Amino acid sequence: MAPAGRSFSAVLVSASTAAVALGVLGVVRALVAADPSEHALPAPISWWLTTAALVLQAAAQLLPSARRLPLLVTSALALALALVAPGSLFSVTAFPILVCAFLTGLSVPLRRLRWTAAAACVLVFAGQLINSIGSGRADYVGAGFEAAVQAVLVVGLPLLPATAIAAQKSARRAQEQMLDALARERDAQIREAIAMERSAMARELHDIAAHHLSGISVMASAVERQVGSDPDAARAGAAAVREQSRAVLDDLRRLVGLLRDADSDDDSVKTLATVPALVAAVAATGVEVDLRVLRPAVGELGEGIGPLAQLAVFRMVQESLSNVSRHAPDAACIVTIDDDDPARMRVSVRNAPPPRGAALAATGGSGFGILGMRERAALIGGSFDAGPTGDDGWEARMGIPREPRPTDRKQTP
Repeated sequence: MAPAGRSFSAVLVSASTAAVALGVLGVVRALVAADPSEHALPAPISWWLTTAALVLQAAAQLLPSARRLPLLVTSALALALALVAPGSLFSVTAFPILVCAFLTGLSVPLRRLRWTAAAACVLVFAGQLINSIGSGRADYVGAGFEAAVQAVLVVGLPLLPATAIAAQKSARRAQEQMLDALARERDAQIREAIAMERSAMARELHDIAAHHLSGISVMASAVERQVGSDPDAARAGAAAVREQSRAVLDDLRRLVGLLRDADSDDDSVKTLATVPALVAAVAATGVEVDLRVLRPAVGELGEGIGPLAQLAVFRMVQESLSNVSRHAPDAACIVTIDDDDPARMRVSVRNAPPPRGAALAATGGSGFGILGMRERAALIGGSFDAGPTGDDGWEARMGIPREPRPTDRKQTP
């Protein structure tokens, strides 16, 4: 489509140039016919030769402008007309040259156009000078000066706006390419951050699985000893082994395929029990942070929240507090663990607006942290959202569904 559209535009410009040039020639002929005493009447052959030269000049614009041929050909045709039929009609040939110089300046950089423009100026100068001398002018110096002025005006004048427009287009293309490169770099950084986050989660899952599998091994040994002496205890132990195995397999299915990050130095398993220590460590750095825990009416804190989900909670609180430390260090922050709902646990990290009116906590930086928190929530079947609060603060929220208890699964048909 692009080449066809370009060819149509070139044909349209060429036809328009021919129409305008021939129209000017027709006006000149009408003026001469109206008052032949004021103007030397050109010979009929001059009209036909000038018409042919104008048509050929317009057709020359269809040549590839990147090769700089149109400008040279149109200038050479004007020179040929001056050699064959000099006269007052020669000045009309300047219009196709002017149009061609403008179009060439749009498509060819100025640094590549210097010698072509100089050659066109020489051709126009020679054509104008020969036409003046051939028309009977005896003032060679004056004729040469007029020819030089005409060459500069016809060739050089249209090149100035053309090159300026071409430079703007080139700068715009360079800016678009730079923006595309920045977008590709941004995408690469996001992919790298996701890969690092998944690798870290894979390593943490390895630690969790190792912890649970060691417990399964101990329980399986106990079941083996109880099979003959205490069948009821053996059956209960087998059910516990099955439950632990199911939890580990569920976690493995969620993160299958992820690579382990061997460069991490943190070997501890992060759970809800480690969140208070995390909050205390952040508070020791000078951040005003308060931990609020709403415990369940019945049962223990985090009951039904698996190891991987507890790890997601820890990382969510850690990343949110890190954002507060970086982007709103003077803002008061509240970490809330709401375990009162029997269906799901809700965790939120909310910071007040910074006293100095600085940017919101989680709005700065690259956004990779929020991306990682959202991905962790999706892996455990939970929900995550973050955004500004009504008082110009910021809040990150995560909802974690509880795993069904063994009794609930037995009742399920």
